[in-house]
Amino acid sequence: MYNISTMSQRRNETENLEEICLCFSAKRGDSTSGHEIRNTYILSASFFFVFTAYLAIQNLQSSLNQEAGLGVTSLSCLYGFIIISAVLAPTVLKVIGGKLALVIAWILHIVYTLSNFYPTFGTLIPSSILLGLVSGPLWTAQSIYITRNAYSLADRIGKDAHVLLSRLNGIFFTIYELTQISGNIVSSAVLYKSASHSFNASSTTCGVNDCPAISGNSTVLNQPSSDVVYTMLGVFLVFDVIGLILTATFLPPLPKSQWTESSSIKESVTSCFFTFGDMKMLLLVPFISIMAMEQAVLWTDFTKSYVSCPIGIKMVGFIMAAYGGSTTVSALVTSRLAKYTGRQVLFAVAIIIQMSIFVAMFVFYPQGRSDLPYLFIMVVIWGVAEGIWQTQSNALIGYLYPENTEPAFANYHFWKATSFTVYFAISTVLCVKTKLIIVMTLLSVACVLYVALEVKVFFKQRTANISETK
Repeated sequence: MYNISTMSQRRNETENLEEICLCFSAKRGDSTSGHEIRNTYILSASFFFVFTAYLAIQNLQSSLNQEAGLGVTSLSCLYGFIIISAVLAPTVLKVIGGKLALVIAWILHIVYTLSNFYPTFGTLIPSSILLGLVSGPLWTAQSIYITRNAYSLADRIGKDAHVLLSRLNGIFFTIYELTQISGNIVSSAVLYKSASHSFNASSTTCGVNDCPAISGNSTVLNQPSSDVVYTMLGVFLVFDVIGLILTATFLPPLPKSQWTESSSIKESVTSCFFTFGDMKMLLLVPFISIMAMEQAVLWTDFTKSYVSCPIGIKMVGFIMAAYGGSTTVSALVTSRLAKYTGRQVLFAVAIIIQMSIFVAMFVFYPQGRSDLPYLFIMVVIWGVAEGIWQTQSNALIGYLYPENTEPAFANYHFWKATSFTVYFAISTVLCVKTKLIIVMTLLSVACVLYVALEVKVFFKQRTANISETK
């Protein structure tokens, strides 16, 4: 790749791997070593069941709980408190460990699902805040589990660590993205029994013209009956409990890294900020932000203004299930392709697709059921990009920060949560057209800075390889 001799490159990779494994390899007797694939599947299955419930409920928040903006406000609170929990994630994981963090998170997911049986500002907002406070440690623990398994497996079988990072992230996100299929099929199958439909909306209020800031130009939807919603939430509650049982019973504890064992409480509290001044992370911030905001566009504006408004809330789940299917296949295929194409090509494909989707949303005016084929095509293509974002972004962070995973992933989730919060906050006041202009601009900036990062990494690696040959 860098036009150096094969022998020099192999020696450099081996020495780097040996250095990395000092931090990531499981100790003798640890439950990680020898069970890396099994542990990845257990972790993935736990996330599958819990997020089948959570993501389906999240996709419907802006449509089900639209009164006084309760649904979007609850999402703003949830992701706002993820910002705090992301900063504290290394400390929490140091004190209670990764497995206990997951168990507590699943319990709070159950509480969140229960609060949706009676959604008010007094029930849904507190449960959203609690869920946000545990989500930082939750996703940081997930990232560390996958990264630890990848480096342990690389050390044990002697394969390239980055290839295995991509492979294990591919396994996890393939299973994780199946939640968009299972959860949304359940929600739409149940909601389809209801006579709930959107009012006969026109292109003057749906799609890009949906504008809460202008009186009479905001989408208002009829609601399904309480019995139908309770049935749906009851099914999701069962899924939450299954995920909790899987984690508590079958997932082994996360072995502590040398960083965790050697760092003090004060160091772990401030560790999330260590990458704030790191040039690699600074170049990645817009890139991380657009990964969050494109999902926020899908969860709020697309589901409400492009699906629920012109067609009806009962079609949201079917549309999102198609998106989930596409994302699942994309995550599976692209994680395997990464070792042949490199992450750069895959990210380029995702950027082109994402910009195309935003442009299409900007010029597309949904009229009714006749536009369903176009909506399905859009989400299927969108899912291809999402599969790349999910697998390659986590692999990229693990690759760039092999010796500081806890704070690096905490920082990564901090910026994602911040971006989600900002988007959900502006969603209650800005028109869809304005928000699309914002995300298209951000995507353009992110693309330029990502290229700068790859150039920086390339020359740093080439310098290191040249030094090895001397």
